[in-house]
This record gives sequence, structure tokens and C-alpha cells, in this order.
Amino acid sequence: MAADIEASAISPSSVVDVIIPVYRGLAETQRCLESVLAFPQRTACEIVVVNDCSPEPKLSAWLRELAEARAITLLENPVNTGFVNAVNRGMTQHPDRDVVLLNSDTEVHGDWLDRLHHHAESDSSIGTVTPFSNNATICSYPRFNQDNPLPKDWPLAALDRVFAEVNAGLAIEMPTAVGFCMYIRRDCLKKVGYFDALMFKRGYGEENEFCLRATEVGFKHLLCADAFVYHQGRVSFGAETSALCAEAERSILERYPHYLGMIGEYCTRDPARVLRRRVDGFRLVHSPRPRLMFITHTWGGGTEKHVQDLARILEPDFEVLILRPTGLDGVSIEWGRSGEEFIAYFALPYAYQKLLDFIQSLGVARLHFHHIIGMNRQILQLPQDLSLPYDFTLHDYYPICPQYTLTLQDDRYCNEPDVAGCNACLAERPALWGLDIVTWRESLGGLLTGADRVIVASQDMETRMRRYIPDARYVRLSHPEPPVLAVPAPRVPPCGEFKILILGRLTPVKGLHRLEACAIDAQVRGLPLFFRVIGHADRDVRQEPEIPLSFSGPYDDAELPQLIGRERPDLIFFPALWPETYSYTLSYALATRLPIVAPRLGAFSERLADYPHACLLDWDTPATEYNDLFVNLLERASHSLAEAGYGA
Repeated sequence: MAADIEASAISPSSVVDVIIPVYRGLAETQRCLESVLAFPQRTACEIVVVNDCSPEPKLSAWLRELAEARAITLLENPVNTGFVNAVNRGMTQHPDRDVVLLNSDTEVHGDWLDRLHHHAESDSSIGTVTPFSNNATICSYPRFNQDNPLPKDWPLAALDRVFAEVNAGLAIEMPTAVGFCMYIRRDCLKKVGYFDALMFKRGYGEENEFCLRATEVGFKHLLCADAFVYHQGRVSFGAETSALCAEAERSILERYPHYLGMIGEYCTRDPARVLRRRVDGFRLVHSPRPRLMFITHTWGGGTEKHVQDLARILEPDFEVLILRPTGLDGVSIEWGRSGEEFIAYFALPYAYQKLLDFIQSLGVARLHFHHIIGMNRQILQLPQDLSLPYDFTLHDYYPICPQYTLTLQDDRYCNEPDVAGCNACLAERPALWGLDIVTWRESLGGLLTGADRVIVASQDMETRMRRYIPDARYVRLSHPEPPVLAVPAPRVPPCGEFKILILGRLTPVKGLHRLEACAIDAQVRGLPLFFRVIGHADRDVRQEPEIPLSFSGPYDDAELPQLIGRERPDLIFFPALWPETYSYTLSYALATRLPIVAPRLGAFSERLADYPHACLLDWDTPATEYNDLFVNLLERASHSLAEAGYGA
């Protein structure tokens, strides 16, 4: 690939110019050029570097050394002309040659150019060809339209080989090339012209506008599915990148108002998904880590948090797959590793055998049930049909009651009646498939007794479960959690009213209506209480200014310590009406050292047993008695603080 290609041996039109505009970034440019020089190609090529008056003397000196060694052809601009002009200068150097525009912060591998050239020559209507990359919008992998790091344990060389193998010879049409690595046929340049340096002098958007012009005269743009080029991104423009992108988009839309709609339609169809999935599948099958499959619902909440926490903890040593329902007629399987987007869908019951074959092809070694609500019944057969061991983590009471929170129609704890009482409840709220309570427990109880471990987070839950399914192998394990560092602002005696904090998304079984009743009672009796929820309600309730109750709205878990500190509460309240099995928000409350009021029910009794500032009441305590307790506790705390000198 030396610069001095013998004209007598190769005709000019059979040579491809690899044009690399350079401005700054010595290390990135060295990595780029060294990768290009490291891999000879069957396709004759010349490396043309355009130094656009780099402000880095070491970079310019290194490029001159390469040129003197005849490794590259070096064009040097005496003044900075901008990225697009630099590209155009490179493209005009040899007016009969195809070109590849290659950013200086890229890295190539193997016969990358041969593969691009093969697709470019496959059809005279091809205008441009772009490979996959980690950072290339609609050509990105593993996550579509994302800036990705290289997947863990898959360096460029290995990843490019996978693309070359599993997608050999494959390409799809797309609406525009992506400029980080862009093969352009010379006949396209001759008909369309060069990049618009007036509209896009500094870069970003020029390749899209060029492709739109090319499309208008009949040229196509291909995604080369069997090549992968690493792209670091943002080296030359740094923090200006976002502003340049926005400016470029405005310029394109003035000339081509249909552009965003065209791109949106392509992203919605995402025809490259199947090509990415081929690579995902190869990487999964060839991963040295054992494969585990979690089975869970789609409802989010604490169960989803637990599943995600476990997946992150296991990530260094296992490949975790997560199976979820897509309604009663299907399931999805997603790759639980961070940074991946792999997901496959199976219609049930029709594709059940395909589901089994797929799970077996991945080499899944163990199943772990987290929830089966909303599942097609066939999923309960997976352990038997796959001959796999499994665990079952209980997040609520679904295996012993279709009302998985053990609550009645009015959302209050049912007190776990006898069989007749349970069947009377089911007459009003029928179970799935219309099962009576005995058949329900026998059906799902068998799944628990067949598990190697039935994992519960509290002694209270184990005790309840053993009443109904005594033969399961119960194991008590607390949920894994990151360290909680919630430190509220220093408390001072309140001025006028006490702030009572409630954490998380509130539903009726988590005490939404009890909380509303407390706020109404405080308003009616003129009590100095204000109830503040960090979170939201799942339905409408009365709130301020009508009653002393307000909601902050949804939040990320990572924000919760700061949100608690910002509120400067006097007390934290858990108004739940069901026997909670763990409660993640209780972990945050414990870290505050504030007084905590909760029902004497479920895991609260257990987890608050040694907490010095806890007060537990019967779960069915009226709102008026809760409010009396709040006033009493807070007045005593206020007096103690005042005596200690706070707020003086």
C-alpha cells in the first residue's frame, strides 16, 4: 500500500484512495494509520493523508516521517480550511479513483478494504458503502444508534472476524452513509459532485447531504454487514460536537425537509437488526462464561430491581439471559449484560419447540425463576423439558395465592383465611384458568418443591410459605444492595409543621389510600403534619392545596439519598397494608437514622427489630391513631433537639 503505486502495473481506475483528514490527536492518528498499514489488501490502494494545518507539531512531524518513508501520500494545507475542504482536496487528488474517507480516530482490521470494495463493485447503482462500528449512529453495534464501547472481551480483531464470518457477503440498503468510514464510488462523485464546503465547512452532516443528492440521481447506499471498524469519535471537535450536529441537521432540513422522516422510518424498521443478532448469537454461544436464564415478569418494581442487581453482580462470571412474557401468547429473551441490546421473540404455543432449541443452542446451564405472573403455562415446563436445574426466588406470594399480595378486594391484608375463605375470595376475583385455591397451590407448589433452592428474603416470608408448601427447600438470603449513603441535612426543631416522608411508588396495597386518609385527618383536625412522597401514585388521590400531601414524581434509585437529604424530613412512614417481603426503600430509610413508623406486618418487623428509632403499629391501625402517634413522636423529638441546643 505504498504511495508510489506503479501505474504500469495497475490502471488508475482500479486503485482506491484511502483519504484520512487529520487535524489533531497524535495517539489516535497513529493508531489509525498503523492499523491501515498493518494489513495489506488485495485491492490496490493509496493512503492519502490531508494535514489540515494541525496545531500539534509532533503530529505533523510524524506524518512527514511516514511520507518520507513513502508509506503515505501527504497533502499539507498551509492554513486550516476545515474538515470538508480537507476531504474535498483528498477526493480531487486522483479524479478517476474510488475513495474511502476514513476518520483519523478509527482503527481497521484484516481485509477491511477488500470487503468494502467487494460490495461497492457488486452493482453499478451503488454510491456509498459503510461498515458497522461501535460509534456510528445507524451503523452502530451492539446498540443501535448508540455510542458504544467495544464489548467486553471482544477486541477489534476478534469482533471484526466475527462480522466477517457470520455476515459474509451480506449488505443492506440504508438511507445515508456514515462518514467515519465511507467508501464512495468515483462514478457517484462524478455525477453528484463533492461535499458542500459552504454549508458544512467544519464537518458533520456533509456526508448525509451528499447521500441525499446521490439518492436523487439513483444511487444506493449500503451497510456492509461483514466489516467492523472501530471509531473513537469526538477527537477533533470535542465539546463542540453536539452543537455542530444540531447546526448540520437544521441546514439539511432546509434543503431536504423529508430527511428526518426518512431516517425515522429506517430506524423504526431497523433492517440491520437481524445482522446484529447474528453477531450477538455468535458471541453468546462462544462466551467462556456459563449461561444462566432468569424468568420474570414485565411489571418492574422491586422484582425488576433485584433481577438487574443480580445480573450486574454475576456479569463478570456468567452470561445472564432474561426471559419475560410478551402477553400470554409469547415470550422474549434478552441478554442481561450491560451495553447489549440482544432480544429474541417466540410466539407460544406455536414456537415452543423453537424456544427450547434456542435455549439449548445457547448452552444455558441453569434456570432461575423470579416471577411467573403473565406467563404462558408452557414456561412452567421448561425445567422438565430442558432437563435443567433451577432456583426460585420469591418476591411475593403468587405461588400460594393469585392475589399475590395476600390482600382483599379493598386492598387490605386478608389475614390468610381457610380454604373456604380463599375460594370465596376467588369467586369474586377468579384465578388464572379459573382454578380453585387448592388446585392453584398444588399446580404452582410443584414448581417450588422441584427447585434446588426457594430463596426468600425474610424469616416472616419463609414462615408464611411453609404453611402451604412445607416441602420446598427454603433458603433465606437478603437481597443484594449497593451501600446506601443517605445523609439528610441536620434536623432542627420544625417551625410550624412536621414533614413526614414516604418513599417509592404508592399503590393501594402499599398504603396510598391510608396515606390520603392521614392527610385528610390532619387537614380536618388542623394537625401540624405535612406528608411528602418521594415518588408517585399509581392513581389519582387528593393532594395539596386541598390536603397536606404532595408527590415529587418518579426518580432514579441513585438519586434517592440526595432527594431525602433535600427534603429534610422529620420522620419516614411506611403505610403498607400487605406483608412486604423485603422493601428496598426501607434500606434507604434505615440509613437516615430518622424515626421510622411502619406496620407490624411482613418484613418490617424483622428488619426494624434492632433499629432504635422504629415504631411499629398493627397493620389495621386507623389513620387518626397514626396521626396521633406522629404528633407525639415529633413533639418529643423536637423538644429533645431544642434541649440539645439545635436551632439556637
